[in-house]
Amino acid sequence: MADYTKINGQLMDWSTCDDTGGVPTLETPELDSGEGLNDAIETQLQIDVAHQDANDAGTNNLEVIILGKSGTTDEDWHEIMRFQASGGQANAQILAAASGSGQANPNRIEVAATANFETPGDLYFLKDVGSLADSCIVFNKDYIVNDYVEAIDDLVNAYDNADYLYDIVDQWSITLPPGFQSVKVLFANPDGDATYACRVRYTMVTDIV
Repeated sequence: MADYTKINGQLMDWSTCDDTGGVPTLETPELDSGEGLNDAIETQLQIDVAHQDANDAGTNNLEVIILGKSGTTDEDWHEIMRFQASGGQANAQILAAASGSGQANPNRIEVAATANFETPGDLYFLKDVGSLADSCIVFNKDYIVNDYVEAIDDLVNAYDNADYLYDIVDQWSITLPPGFQSVKVLFANPDGDATYACRVRYTMVTDIV
């Protein structure tokens, strides 16, 4: 049986794809195998998109477009696939107290009201208002009404009562088809109100023995 050597990395940290009056598109850096045309890229992309405000996107959903290159010039990009993030209007809940790293129960998200955040298994976006890069996605394991939401794991970072919890999150894990030497992701927000936080991580096969 083949033994796969893999690396993990972050192609783009949390970044804002704003409404049409701000920064309505994002483009990640190019990820390649490092071997040009001699080696196709064997990669899985992990793409996260979350609403980061309570403005209504309506049906103008953010688009995620994955592009692959199978040549040596910028004219050799081709669309691999595209899909849409969830639209609508996210529910928002400000934190009531310090939460996460450094607290007695670092898996608790302290909120005074748990309405709209009471479904175990749901995904939420915990936005660090001071530093978007310190934001995270959390899975709801359980909750205590109007007290806290319990995540499945301890939160890596610390959060305070300026930070917010949002309840519309999309995730995709995409395994690239063979033949492409590099890949990048384009995010496009056609809405005039809602803003999104976008992140792309990857797992790349570097050797097969």
